[in-house]
Amino acid sequence: MIADPDVNNEDVSKRYTHDVIRPASYYDGRKVDLGFVGSCMVHKDDMQIIAAMLRNLEKNGPITFKAPLIVAPPTYNIVDELKAEGDWDVLAKYAGFIFDDSNPKEKARTKYENQLYLERPGCNLCMGNQEKAEPGDTVLATSTRLFQGRVVEDSAEKKGESLLGSTPMVVLSTILGRFPTLEEYKAAVDGINLTSFAPPSKDLARPSIPLKATNQ
Repeated sequence: MIADPDVNNEDVSKRYTHDVIRPASYYDGRKVDLGFVGSCMVHKDDMQIIAAMLRNLEKNGPITFKAPLIVAPPTYNIVDELKAEGDWDVLAKYAGFIFDDSNPKEKARTKYENQLYLERPGCNLCMGNQEKAEPGDTVLATSTRLFQGRVVEDSAEKKGESLLGSTPMVVLSTILGRFPTLEEYKAAVDGINLTSFAPPSKDLARPSIPLKATNQ
């Protein structure tokens, strides 16, 4: 499912709110200009999912990104753990940029190549004032900081869109440069435990208990 700001909604009160939830099939292969996985909305598991997806996809040949993918691990501790366990090597293998604290960027990035960027741990794109997408882009991100103008501004030709999606959806969409089909998605996440959550099988709502009157 995708949380959509519905920037073209005729009802102005419903624009940029992400109250509109749609299935990915609604977008039917729509182009994605930029993807972002990061901020406090992700954890180590998300980094591991990216590595596992890359392992799955490379079985079919070389992986090339058709849209930029920015990955910002939440903390330095997580980066250290990924390095010790081997998943960081997989991410670095496909990265065209890896953060370097000894040689930091001098200014925020606003232009991107079609590649994977391993950014410094932290919020990065979700803060908006650090880096932004190009005006008018369609951005698919895991961050909830997606209100109007935060991540992407409007251009003269097109309103900027910041769609909220899962880590696998963001990653695959940037590799394809568009929203994937259900079959493409299933193949990319094959064998990956995306979540251990399951809805309750029984109604957990407690029956109402009448309150006893008390004498005062």
